[in-house]
Amino acid sequence: MKVTSILSFVLFISLISCQYNQQQRNVIQQITSSSENIFKDQFRNNLLKQFSRTDIINLSSHENPKVAFYFFKILLVKYPQECFKVLMKNLDNKKTLVISTSYDTMNEMTVPEAMMFEESKKSIFTKEQKKELFESILTHIETRSYLEGYVFIYLLEHQNHPDPKYYPYVKKLLTRNASDFYFDNMALLDYFANYKKPQDSLIIKDFLKKNIFEKGAIHMNISVEYIKNHPKPSYFPILEEFYDKRVKGKVYRADDIFFEFEDLTKATIQYKTERAKELIKKITYDTKYKSSGNFLASNEQIYILLKDNDKSNYFAEITNDLKHKVNKVKMDTIINWNNRWNYPPYNSSKAK
Repeated sequence: MKVTSILSFVLFISLISCQYNQQQRNVIQQITSSSENIFKDQFRNNLLKQFSRTDIINLSSHENPKVAFYFFKILLVKYPQECFKVLMKNLDNKKTLVISTSYDTMNEMTVPEAMMFEESKKSIFTKEQKKELFESILTHIETRSYLEGYVFIYLLEHQNHPDPKYYPYVKKLLTRNASDFYFDNMALLDYFANYKKPQDSLIIKDFLKKNIFEKGAIHMNISVEYIKNHPKPSYFPILEEFYDKRVKGKVYRADDIFFEFEDLTKATIQYKTERAKELIKKITYDTKYKSSGNFLASNEQIYILLKDNDKSNYFAEITNDLKHKVNKVKMDTIINWNNRWNYPPYNSSKAK
């Protein structure tokens, strides 16, 4: 054993020895060593007999992250009203531990991240407490960036009513170097856009231009998704650049269960201009496709999207051309698949 490990162990023992009796120290040591016993009901029941309410609260902020998280979970069940204070006390605790986030997934988190994840299963915090937690992270985001996931969840839940006092903080987040997380950036962008300040249009446009090159999957590009939902005339050149820089000359998937350019096609259809018509033609006729499913189906996928989304028939020239090229059996398969898995389902009567 390394000298540093021995010293840490000795320090740990000396610290708990001053405060707890032998039985309690044995319990804490088993938690520290991740003994199998700690997951048994008998162990937990004995623990509750040996530790007082105050002990459990104090141990929820223990220097060992395993001990802190274990007792926090006990606190959630026995004394939930104490959990918010404990979490706030631990916001700057950057020590990490690995926890189970699903039946087959393990994730490394900081102590406060793990506490927030566990609390989310029970949702015991009040509306006011959630707001206080959000503000504590947002206003100290430079030093608490490891907790920014909670910020984005809060923004997503409150995007329709953005609070003016958060404006400078949200603006700062939007103008920083974007992270690689699609849903985080979408929550941030939607919240900021709902301030509806004319002077922010250039900031949003700049954000969209930068993010056509994001590292994520091309079918989940945040800029394309946002433009699809907010098709302002000034955003269309971004779609053209997206196609020219990231699509042109490459091969993409189009089969019975997946069309890689569904969002790009839907976004382009929102624009009733000749340039939009040219982009749809490029997607339809100039792009190379492959299948990872049962058959190749680019014509069928695009035809369905045009029939469902081009209400004004502005792209009728392309739609009518594809009508003579699509395979009815393929069409039915795609429509049935989407009606099974997507919501809202495709309007199959229109696409036929």
